[in-house]
Amino acid sequence: MFDPLSPSDAELVERVRRGERECFAELVRRYQPPLLRVARSRLGRSDWAEDVVQETLLAAFKSCGTYDPRYSFRTWLWTILLNQCYGHYQRRQRSVTIEPLEEATEAEQGSEMPGGSPLAALLAKERTEQLELLLKQLSDVQADALRLRFFGGLKFQEIADAMPSSLNTAKHRVRLGLIRLAELLEAAGTPKSRRAGEE
Repeated sequence: MFDPLSPSDAELVERVRRGERECFAELVRRYQPPLLRVARSRLGRSDWAEDVVQETLLAAFKSCGTYDPRYSFRTWLWTILLNQCYGHYQRRQRSVTIEPLEEATEAEQGSEMPGGSPLAALLAKERTEQLELLLKQLSDVQADALRLRFFGGLKFQEIADAMPSSLNTAKHRVRLGLIRLAELLEAAGTPKSRRAGEE
């Protein structure tokens, strides 16, 4: 829940720039879980995602001096993450086969862990695995736009800024990605009533 008394991202970055390095820990707390979810979805492995998120946060910390507060810190951070994911994936693609998505770590799950029931956890894992398989069938730009929208919680303008594109292109990528996912679900024979009940 938003706390009106907590400093904004831009205020925290400014304090880091003035030498209050401990303020960066609050930015890490705010962004690490969604960054991990997106990186894990993009790369397919928790260990790679953790490496990429660490590299992203380190790059952001080192670049605080060049951050322009006229722009959204959140968008700037997501842009760094996507670039790090792309670079990491390119370095690893030829040497290691991507394995099926692993079980989410506690840091990635945060407070969103299903009610503690083993059955609920199993069903959530099954849905996540199915979603990851479907996302791999989309174009990279559509899959990344969906990841940013639904795993990262970004608004359309933030997606456009993070994936350098126009606002209309960002909306179009998300829309086409959702349409393609629906088509893939239909082709797989998932009953519409079941899909509607799970939304």
